[in-house]
Amino acid sequence: HTRSFHVTGVQTCALPIWLIDGASGVGVTALRSAASAGWWLGFGYFVAGLWWLGAAMLVEADQFAWALPLAVLGLPAGLAVFTALGFAAARALWSPGPLRVFALAAGLGGAEWLRGHILSGFPWNDVGMAFASAGPLTQTASLIGLHGLDLVAILIFASPATLIDGRPTSAPTPGRDGNPALWTAIILIGLMALFGALRLATGRTDYVSGVKLRLMQPNLPQDAKFNPQNGPAILDRYLALTNRATSPERRGAADVTHVIWPESAFPYILSRQPEALSAIAQTLQGAILLTGAARVVEDGDGGGKIFNSIEVVHGDQIVAAFDKMHLVPFGEYLPLEKYLGPLGLTQLVPGTWDQGDGPRELSAPGLPLMAPLIC
Repeated sequence: HTRSFHVTGVQTCALPIWLIDGASGVGVTALRSAASAGWWLGFGYFVAGLWWLGAAMLVEADQFAWALPLAVLGLPAGLAVFTALGFAAARALWSPGPLRVFALAAGLGGAEWLRGHILSGFPWNDVGMAFASAGPLTQTASLIGLHGLDLVAILIFASPATLIDGRPTSAPTPGRDGNPALWTAIILIGLMALFGALRLATGRTDYVSGVKLRLMQPNLPQDAKFNPQNGPAILDRYLALTNRATSPERRGAADVTHVIWPESAFPYILSRQPEALSAIAQTLQGAILLTGAARVVEDGDGGGKIFNSIEVVHGDQIVAAFDKMHLVPFGEYLPLEKYLGPLGLTQLVPGTWDQGDGPRELSAPGLPLMAPLIC
């Protein structure tokens, strides 16, 4: 998904220039026209980037298949409101010539920030993520973060649209002949490349000696992974893949120091399964396991909290854990539950999930402190 997004980054930011140019009328009429163009562009953009969410509705199809159109079309329709707001804000700041690129950056960049924060935020495929695989250019994120990259990306990707602006027929017009937007884009790319190259060349990277990681990807269907009856078979598959020798000279898990398993790895609470922990310890032969798992913290009165977590397993003991902080709207919690709950809507992941404390670091034997991220 991300690779295709990178290719269309220029189109996503150049098209708004021409669409807002064509927003007819004055005053409120012009704002409404720009917002309409922004909504349709945003709707297409998010349908192209979020169509795969429909598969989640088929994991428990008897309960959620009816919601597939809402996921594939409804969520993009809602997210497109942010794009519409960005277009309207840009139109309010619009001016002739290349300077309008800065108006687009302010309006659309502000809309991206709102999308990342409203209702806990959904910063999926922000424009700034176009730099994710851009080598040294990516290092600018260390200075300005994702939303700063949003502004930079809009300025850079939208500036080529000004190359086809009509030439002035009379005296030079400030902001047209000099094309400050294009020169700003060129200078930004140069500065980002220089900073990134210097940071990569002079930055210090400390390597921990003796660490050998093995990542296990089981490629299990979601409907199978969340069925408790499949628990023993799932664990057997995990252990077989983890202990697989990749060549005659290899010994599987005996060759590694740390094993990493995916998010939500088990259809049960691992801490309540001593047999599973014993099997893990026997197979890993001393290697440390970092695995996704549901974690329960009981309060002593029959209640408690349940978290989507990363657990660190050493031998047959869970020695550390990190709980997910940013829950997925409609996936792990229901936004506006007071109003949507009575309508029969629920989150897609069964149960009531709690939000972890953080951000914080996770400590595992034999590794440096980590900053965990759970999707």
